[in-house]
Order: sequence, then structure tokens, then C-alpha cells
Amino acid sequence: MKKILITGGSGFIGTNFINYILKKNIKILNIDKLSSESTPEKFKNKINKKKYKFFNLDLQNLTKLKKIIFTFKPDVIVNFAAESHVDRSIDKPYNFIKNNFTLSLNLFSIYKEYFKKYNFTKFIHISTDEVFGSNKSTLSNENSPYKPSSPYSSSKAATDLVALSFNETYKTNITIVNLCNNYGPFQFLEKFIPTCIFRLTNNKTVPIYGKGTNIREWIYVDDTCEAILKLIKNKSKNSRFNIGSNKRLDNFGIATKIFHILKTKNKTNLNLKNFFKHVKDRPGHDFRYALNSTLFNNEFNYKVKNNIDLGLLKTVNWYLNNTNWAKFMKNKYTGKRLGLND
Repeated sequence: MKKILITGGSGFIGTNFINYILKKNIKILNIDKLSSESTPEKFKNKINKKKYKFFNLDLQNLTKLKKIIFTFKPDVIVNFAAESHVDRSIDKPYNFIKNNFTLSLNLFSIYKEYFKKYNFTKFIHISTDEVFGSNKSTLSNENSPYKPSSPYSSSKAATDLVALSFNETYKTNITIVNLCNNYGPFQFLEKFIPTCIFRLTNNKTVPIYGKGTNIREWIYVDDTCEAILKLIKNKSKNSRFNIGSNKRLDNFGIATKIFHILKTKNKTNLNLKNFFKHVKDRPGHDFRYALNSTLFNNEFNYKVKNNIDLGLLKTVNWYLNNTNWAKFMKNKYTGKRLGLND
């Protein structure tokens, strides 16, 4: 039985990843400070207490964090922990960058000591395609230059570079994973796809930044979980991987697909002409993200199982069927765009 320590396991991707592997023969320890966007433990799949434990801990607490890691003795550490809301990072860049950088540096520093003692271990650091900045016509590969446009993406770029420096200087085993936009169950309501679902089901227009032509690469979160599990189970000489779907749509296209799904289910009274509204764009809004994921796909024989239409259908169905989670999270979110003083 492998022992996996997960940081940020109560966030969106972390929650899905834990649910994904709870049925496996794996022992899990989740460390999370439980912010307002976190999913509480009661919403996770049926938990076997012999296989799963949770610590409510801020990763800034270096002493307690080190004690937990060395006591648990994980085979693998997967770091999902990060504040990830771009608008909020624009509003408060100092706190945002400081927190994201410090929590990752704490983990890397402890792992450096841990790896020296147990050198069979690996560390998977979850990052984002946003570190590459806007890519108007080509694809970003693992060696593309970093051109972050927001305080959030610059904080992730900084931690990626520190991870690479630890591998070079201390010969650690940190793998950086740059993910494209994930969507699916448990995503906080302020994010674009949940916003589309809940506004449309309440017969409210969907706010779309600028002209709605900004393009993102989208992957259903279960496909990401499968990819990360492949990294855990297999050895690799590579320390960096892009993981994406090769499916890119603009924001208006995503909103339109969700509108049609809900219209088919008779869940919205709006029509094609009035289901959206254009709102003021955010500063430094990247136009297009696009990953080249060939290295990962070829090395691990990986293919995405959920195309965008199936993934969106599953996502819409999950939000419609999990009203208890939605009601709980709505108490933490007013529906107002967060992070911008406008």
C-alpha cells in the first residue's frame, strides 16, 4: 500500500483527487487549512478511517508541518495547495504572492530533508499553464519561457523555478505538472463554469469578460486525476510535464454549451439572445492558453476520456444533483465578482 500525503486536498482538484483514489489500495493524509473555498470533509466519498486522515493546518506552520510529514512517512507528496483566484491576486498581490510562495518553499525545504533520509520518495508539484502567459498561435511546451501576466501566475512561476532549483542543487525528486483549466464537481461558485450553471438556472445572465473571445484549454477533473495517478505509479526521468486536453474554446463558446445543456433539461427560461452580458475585462487578461502535452501523453500512453461535451454534461448534472453542497457553499459566496476594487 502506497502512502500519499496531499496538501490542499480540500480544494477543487484536491477534493476530486482524494475521491478518485479513496477506492484504491492507498493510504492518504490530507493537510489543508480550510479556507472559505474549501470543501468540508463531510462531502467526500465514504471514508475508510484506516486509509484516510485529515489535518487542519496552515502550511505556513513549518514546525508542525515537518513533524506530520516525518511521522506519516509518505511515499509520495502531491502539492495542490495554492490560492488560485486571479482577480483576488490583482486586488491584493503582496499577500497572495507571499502566501503561495512561502507555503511551497516550506514544503520543498521539508522535502529536501525528507528525501535525503528516504530517497525513494517523489514530490508532485501542481502548477498551471498560466505561467507561460498568452500564447496567440502556437503551443507552450515544457521548455517554453515563462511570461506570467497576473500576480497569481507569477506566484506559481516563482514556485516552479524554486522546485527546479531544488532538483538541481539538492538532487531532489520534484516533478512539476502544468495543468490546463480544470472543471467538474466541487469547483467553487466564483469560477466561470459554476457561475454559468447557477446564474442560468436562476434565470440570470452570465457575465462574460470583454468580448468573450479569450481562449482556454479545458480538461475534466477526473482526467487530471487519472493523469496524476499515472505519475504516482510510474517512474520517469522527466521533472516537468504539461497535462492538457488539446481542446480549446473561448469563454462565450463554453457558456453557450452550458446554456444548451440546461435548456434541454428545461432548467432555464432565458434564450440565446439574452442569456449573457459582457462586463468590464480584468487587467492583463491573457488571450489564449494552449499546451503541448505530447511528452506526457507518449510517455504514459495517456488519452483524455471525457471530451468537452461529455465533461460539461457530467459537470452540470453533478451541480444539479448536489444541492446540499451548493447550498453550503452559497453561504460563503454572495455571487459578486471577488478580488477587484471596481
